[in-house]
Amino acid sequence: MTANPLPDIRTEADITTLINTFYDKVGPDELLGPLFRADAQVHWPQSLVTMRAFWKRVLLNTGGQDGWPLPSSVALPSTGEHLQRWRQLFLAAVEDNFTGPIAESAKAVAQEVASRFEYKRQPRTLFSLQNN
Repeated sequence: MTANPLPDIRTEADITTLINTFYDKVGPDELLGPLFRADAQVHWPQSLVTMRAFWKRVLLNTGGQDGWPLPSSVALPSTGEHLQRWRQLFLAAVEDNFTGPIAESAKAVAQEVASRFEYKRQPRTLFSLQNN
């Protein structure tokens, strides 16, 4: 007897399950937990609404421009370690609950989001052109 495969992400309720599972993982995490718990005391309800709106728009093609995958008020340090952990926990939340093309899209988007955040946090050097 084989176990039933996990469903794909198809509904708003699935997005809520994904976000709730992710934050159930973040809360006790030694690296990210303190940052997200501090934010939760101030901005949490709105942050959850915003994140659900982002994932709903991206994964369910609902349109609109609302939402962002990370709470804007969470100050992730500039080290890649925090973003790597965010990515790891998000991918685990997807894999714990879903399988299929939309679940794979969620993982790809999470990879891209983490890469973009990491890139934006890297120090930049300004080069000047000099004529010699």
